[in-house]
Amino acid sequence: MAKIKRAFLKLKKTALRYPIQTLILVSIFSSFLFYLPFICHLSSFWGLKYGSLFNFATILKNYDGPNYMIIAKTWYCPEKIKNNFAVDLPAAYFPAHFPAYPALIWLTAKLTGIDIPRAAIIVNLLTSATAIIAFYQLSLLIIKNKKRALLLSLLFTVFPARWLVVRNVSSPEPLFITLILAAIYFFKKEKYGKAAIFTILSETVKSPGVLLAGALGLSALLKIKEEKNIKKWLKKFWPVLLTPLGLIVVFTFYFLLLGDFFAYFKTGNNIHLTLPPFQAFNANEEWVKTIWLEDVYFIYLGGLILLFNLYQKYRHDLLFIFPAVFYLSLCFVAHRDISRYLLPAVPFLLLGGERFFTHKKFLLPFLLLLPALYLYAITFASFNTAFLVDWTPYL
Repeated sequence: MAKIKRAFLKLKKTALRYPIQTLILVSIFSSFLFYLPFICHLSSFWGLKYGSLFNFATILKNYDGPNYMIIAKTWYCPEKIKNNFAVDLPAAYFPAHFPAYPALIWLTAKLTGIDIPRAAIIVNLLTSATAIIAFYQLSLLIIKNKKRALLLSLLFTVFPARWLVVRNVSSPEPLFITLILAAIYFFKKEKYGKAAIFTILSETVKSPGVLLAGALGLSALLKIKEEKNIKKWLKKFWPVLLTPLGLIVVFTFYFLLLGDFFAYFKTGNNIHLTLPPFQAFNANEEWVKTIWLEDVYFIYLGGLILLFNLYQKYRHDLLFIFPAVFYLSLCFVAHRDISRYLLPAVPFLLLGGERFFTHKKFLLPFLLLLPALYLYAITFASFNTAFLVDWTPYL
């Protein structure tokens, strides 16, 4: 027992000495555990008997990965999409997926010489690691306690469970979250030019990047009283005024490729904002179609509790304003997958409850239920897939 304790203390000391390396290793190991049944083609895993689904092709087919792969191959060209890909989607739907993430997939494929589907997984593994590291740097800046910042970041490698899935399949969220965390980190460091650049980049990944731009603008406006001089304020915060450029760049890109500046708004039922709020509980909505929604209520409840914690700590600070704006927008989203939509706000919600999330009264039950978390993630990834028979057009 004494040897185990000494080994644990040595491991803890090493982790605190090399936090970035520790986070990278844990990120890789957590991904390996997730991939294990798929890369080994297991007949069963911990009671899960999914047969042929335990194949790495299942990971590659997870939504919305194939859509981004199609963009990386065709760059939104309607003729190429129609002629080469047997998908039950109109070509006009694809501008709903912004170009920065498929551009990164395309570039990775070119640089490595591997095919587009596997390039997408490499991009996700890399951007997941950058998101976790960015979260650690922001946590350290805010908490100013290396141990708690590292614990919180280690938790973020696998929690929440939906994040464990998203960061290991083809999806833009890890890249999006990396850019959000970088923007807010530099804003807190009063490096407003860098904050604006990362905000603009986030808008080229996903449309909710505009919420980050709005949150930065609101935070900058609240600092007018501190400056007491509009000229001094403008001199300091003028880069924030440029943050809407990201959307303009994307829409201009669509105009050059498709001849339609507003192609994003003509993608069909893809903008899920509705009135009144909480239509995520409307079983008649196209992207809901179920009555099994109690988990969505608990997501809303847990998110709001952590937001109140953030408000008590940071009040008019960007650390509260951004997740508050993001959470408010989600109240008007009519979609079953609220847990995925909330992911960009999760790092800040974790900061809101960091004392609780780094305490043994949470960590011990969390570790005991870690197998359950993995069983959920593996099951979700096994069935959240597009129907693909011929991979040839994607390679």
